[in-house]
Amino acid sequence: MQKRTLFKILLKIPAILVIAGIWFLSSQSILPKPKGILGFDKFQHLLAYFVLACTAGLWFPRQKWQRPGITFLLLAAAIGSAYGIIDEIHQSFVLGRDGNLWDWLADTLGALLGAGAMKFAAFKLKRKKQA
Repeated sequence: MQKRTLFKILLKIPAILVIAGIWFLSSQSILPKPKGILGFDKFQHLLAYFVLACTAGLWFPRQKWQRPGITFLLLAAAIGSAYGIIDEIHQSFVLGRDGNLWDWLADTLGALLGAGAMKFAAFKLKRKKQA
C-alpha cells in the first residue's frame, strides 16, 4: 500500500473515533456533570460537534479547504449536523434520555464553528506558505 493512500485512510480515523465516543456517551442513561461551563449541556454539545467537524474536515485535502468559497465548510458542518440528528434520534431510545431540538441546534452550531476553524486554519497555512 502506498504511503499516501495509508495517510488518507489514517486521516479518517479521528472522526470515526469522535462519532463512536458521541454514540457511547449518548447511550448512557446518566452522565456525570462537570462543574462550571463544561457542566452546561449545550456547551458540551457545541464542543463535541466542533471537534467532530474539525476531524471530519480531515477527510478533505488541505488544498480543497484553501480554495475560495465555503463549499467544504458547509460540507463538514452538514456532516456534523446530520450526525447530530442521528444522535438525537438515538438518544430518544435510551432510558432517561430524550431527543431535543435545542441540543441539535447546539450540535449544528458547534459543527459550523468547527468547520469554520478548519477553513480559517487552511487559509492561515496558505498565507504562511505564500509569505
